[in-house]
Amino acid sequence: MSSVATAQGLTHEIANLRAPGAGWKDQISAVYAGLTDKKFPSRLEKLTWYRVKSWFYGEARTANYHEVLALQDLRAIEEAKLARLKLAATANILAKHLAAAGAPLDSNQMRALGRLAGPLDLSGSGDGR
Repeated sequence: MSSVATAQGLTHEIANLRAPGAGWKDQISAVYAGLTDKKFPSRLEKLTWYRVKSWFYGEARTANYHEVLALQDLRAIEEAKLARLKLAATANILAKHLAAAGAPLDSNQMRALGRLAGPLDLSGSGDGR
């Protein structure tokens, strides 16, 4: 598989993780924002929005090795965020079922679930911070 095809596939995957159901411009912007974010360890400083668009549509002539690695890193980060959200939702459901069955989780168990899910909301309030 060529590096452009790889970049196109990764760009689409990231776009669907960061901006599911959004239009193509918003999806490209979401990928661009992720790749150029100052907090992103594999940040591509000189990347342009149009470069991301060329990957999205498979129009780029090439995709450099460091660009593909950055796309892979961003995809991994976005997949981990999604996994944490799913874990938090599952933990919340578990806590509610146990409470309804008369066996609520104690504070140690809630803290353990909180550590597993990371800094996500397990209270059911939907705050999610």
